[in-house]
Amino acid sequence: MFWSTIRTHHIRSHPASPAYTDGDSPLPYPDGWFCMGPSSSVRTGGVITRKLTGQDVVLYRTRSGLLHAIRPYCPHLGAHLGRGGTVEGEDLVCPFHKFAYGPDGACTRTTYEGKTPKISLTVLPVREATGLIWVWHHRDGAPPTWEIPDLPYDGYTAPVCSVTELAGHPQEIGENVFDTGHVATLHGGIAAAASAPFPPTEEGPSCRTVLRLTIRVPVVGTVRTEDYKIVLHGLGDIMAEARMPLGITFRFWGNPTPVAPWRIHLWLAVSVRVPWPWFVPRPLRGPAARLIARLALSFHASQFTYPEQRGDVPIWSTKRYLPRPRLAEGDGPVMHYRRWAAQFYPQAPGQNVRESAGEQVPLDSGKAAS
Repeated sequence: MFWSTIRTHHIRSHPASPAYTDGDSPLPYPDGWFCMGPSSSVRTGGVITRKLTGQDVVLYRTRSGLLHAIRPYCPHLGAHLGRGGTVEGEDLVCPFHKFAYGPDGACTRTTYEGKTPKISLTVLPVREATGLIWVWHHRDGAPPTWEIPDLPYDGYTAPVCSVTELAGHPQEIGENVFDTGHVATLHGGIAAAASAPFPPTEEGPSCRTVLRLTIRVPVVGTVRTEDYKIVLHGLGDIMAEARMPLGITFRFWGNPTPVAPWRIHLWLAVSVRVPWPWFVPRPLRGPAARLIARLALSFHASQFTYPEQRGDVPIWSTKRYLPRPRLAEGDGPVMHYRRWAAQFYPQAPGQNVRESAGEQVPLDSGKAAS
């Protein structure tokens, strides 16, 4: 099993306001798998609470090591199982009247005499994949129709994670990958140029692209990195893999989890594989690789994600969603991405995928952008 560490980032207050407030959002919650943090956040016997689409999710791990996800309220008298609930063997026990519930959610025993009531918790689909926890959301409560891939360990460290709450929507975070035009303009202090050398490829809920970056390195000048191979599984799992100098390979995640209308938890994670030379002692390799992962996470966060003047988060948390953007040449395959993303939303009668994703309005069009 993967184990990892987690840190929380706090965004500095700013007089600029989010574009949408009081539960208003131009986009609904998408269906799919969403990140609840690293596997290490729920130890054996542990019970924690996370948020997803405006509701609490309780996660707990039983004695056998299996992870479970449920809606928080005990069906007996409504106690919140994330507030004082305990694990006994394979059961989750309510703090209020000590009713116990098995892995399937059914009540297994009470402290009273007589028959055990036929009541059950609401169980949610949950997975552990590549050291991260994923919970399924569907607008109608339907079961999963696709799976998050569990990547092979293959010498990688456990993912090191950080989380930040901000205004925004999962679709907007994924769109950042395809908006190649912003990389050199917003992140110009580090990135000299960016391009998508190949068109995106789709396979159902998955979409793959390549981002070619030229990075500015102090003193040395500009050095082109290896291509970032990026894959999206739904709108909640965004992972990039890149091979850096010295043969070090990184996996980067930027996973947006919707917690309220136009509000997300952004889970950043980094995992690293280092081809150690023979003379590095084996006992030092694990700690050194984890240190490299933590440094990479810190660098990415401090240089690309959070800076007030050149970071993504200040833009994401205050920008407005334009369903008909006035795109220009050089913006990247933004509309390709939006058409693919439309599959994760309910479709109104008579509405086609292009309309639900939003159309491009050319710059020379007289139509006003929304």
